[in-house]
Amino acid sequence: MKLFVLRFSGLARAWVSSSLPSMSAAEQWRSSFGALLGIGLCGFLLHAMPLHSNWLIAPIGASVVILFVQPHSPVAQPWSVISSYFFATLVGLVCTHLIPNAVFAAAVGVAVTVWLMIKFNGIHPPGGALVLLMVLDGPGGLTQTSQTVSLVALNVLLMLLFAWLINTWLLGRPYPYRVSLEKVQNHNTRDLAPMQRSGLDHTDLASAVTALNTFVDIQEDELVSLYNLAVEHAFERHIGLACGDVMSRDVITVKTDTHIELAWNRLRHHRVKALPVLDHADRLVGILSVADFLRQMDDTSAAGLAMHLQGMLQRMPGAKPKRAIYVHQIMSTVVSSARLDTPITEVMGLMIEKNLPHIPVIDEDRKVLGIVTQTDTLAALYKRVALASA
Repeated sequence: MKLFVLRFSGLARAWVSSSLPSMSAAEQWRSSFGALLGIGLCGFLLHAMPLHSNWLIAPIGASVVILFVQPHSPVAQPWSVISSYFFATLVGLVCTHLIPNAVFAAAVGVAVTVWLMIKFNGIHPPGGALVLLMVLDGPGGLTQTSQTVSLVALNVLLMLLFAWLINTWLLGRPYPYRVSLEKVQNHNTRDLAPMQRSGLDHTDLASAVTALNTFVDIQEDELVSLYNLAVEHAFERHIGLACGDVMSRDVITVKTDTHIELAWNRLRHHRVKALPVLDHADRLVGILSVADFLRQMDDTSAAGLAMHLQGMLQRMPGAKPKRAIYVHQIMSTVVSSARLDTPITEVMGLMIEKNLPHIPVIDEDRKVLGIVTQTDTLAALYKRVALASA
């Protein structure tokens, strides 16, 4: 008896509980507002047309839920919507005229519609509702059939039109969903970006879906993004380090009016690749790297590089020369920075994505507190992994 109660309670919890992640409050309001406008506008236009008395068909209500709650889902894309309604209408008309028994016609109609949607990769659940509605409504004459087809076509076209307008231009959710292009590699080679080389690819996802033997209601690149974000969150949770734990605190800096020869000598002496640039209030305003020096030269061949660099760094007495002589003239003003409590995983991702050797750590007043280098992040990661293994 006790075992039966335990099994029944477990089954009850499975029925009443949800494993879906909760949607944000803002997204709830956006989805509800989109459904209100979608149904309202579609119904208003259809009601104003000289159509059949049932001017707004019931399956459209289910389609609107999908289009405004799950606009990125494969079942919400235009091909899925159009093909499912087309197959449902066609199968519904055939079943009502060829199968006299309504129950048998309903079962066959829904089954055939599902098979066609899967076969042509156009799954949209309200298609099953439409074929059921047509079969139960019974057969009609040529005029009624023509009205039914016209009504379904108008409902679908208006619904997709308003889904595109409302999602894209009002709710800020691009529709139809478009697969984002791969990020350009920093080194202009055929290799993928570092963060993409070790992630999931199409073959991994295809193998997993085959093993599950089910339908996955999510776009492929969105699934990869979800996987990467989940891995980053789990990594951050286990590593638990912030910039303040790993940064170098004795930071070599230069001022905006520092001569570029002095700045170059500091780069060489301390064997670093970049120097934070401060104004006279010691606030971070830029960063100076070896790449900033190279951008000032036209000839970057082996022989010309040394000659141009020597000429650029040489102090010129007398009149002010036309070439750049101070740091603020060649520095980069766009600086990626972090705070003391910024997770080290976030900084590592930024370094990889933008190919940054250093990231300054600043406070609320943009005063430099330290700097995180690629070596700092690798050392911290190595120590944590080594400790975990031990």
